[in-house]
Amino acid sequence: MIKHVSVLFCFMLFGGLFTVQVQAKCEDTARAGVNWTGCDKRGLDLRGVDLKGAVLRRVNFTNANLSKARLQGADLNFSQLENTDFSGARLERARFNNAKIMSSNFSGAFLDEARFSRTEIQQSVFTAARINKAYFYEVKIKQSQFDRAQLSNADFSRAKLAKTNFQKVIAESAIFNNADLESADFTGANLKAAKFEEANLISAHFNQADLSGASIRGAIIDDAVFEGASLSSTIWVKYQRCRNGAVGVCK
Repeated sequence: MIKHVSVLFCFMLFGGLFTVQVQAKCEDTARAGVNWTGCDKRGLDLRGVDLKGAVLRRVNFTNANLSKARLQGADLNFSQLENTDFSGARLERARFNNAKIMSSNFSGAFLDEARFSRTEIQQSVFTAARINKAYFYEVKIKQSQFDRAQLSNADFSRAKLAKTNFQKVIAESAIFNNADLESADFTGANLKAAKFEEANLISAHFNQADLSGASIRGAIIDDAVFEGASLSSTIWVKYQRCRNGAVGVCK
């Protein structure tokens, strides 16, 4: 049986308000621009499929395979992504706002300018992904891997990122203001001109990281470690305590 999901759109025409009902047909073939709003796509094999600009709001993609799929500009807001494979997928400008992502694989994916506002991400892998200029405002990330990802100009303001692995990321001019980065690992990361203002950096590791020109203004750095880090022109204001062996104000 074909499942239809109704979506209402309102628009103005000649001064009047009109409502158009668009049917999201869950059995429609996968294609660019398809509307699968609210559909159940668990376990679907969509490897390499073209879904550019698709409307995939509230879709359940649990156990689905979207590796190397083309999803540029797709709307995945409020979607359920558990054990979903996006490895190598093209997801530039895709939207994941308020989505729930668990045990999913984004390794090697292209996520430049993607949006993850208030998204929940757990036990997921973004290793070596391109995530430049992406928006992670108030995202909640637990036990996830971003090692070797490209995060330049990404915005993690007010994000919950405790214990996240950011080893060897390239995150020039990235923004982590007011973020919770307790025990996060930035070992070997390129953090030139990044901003960590008012962030929680308790027990965070910045060993061998390049923080040239970065701002740590007002951050809490109790027990943070900066051994071997490059701190040329780094802004240090309102220093807190650091443990033995740290550098900067803790030298």
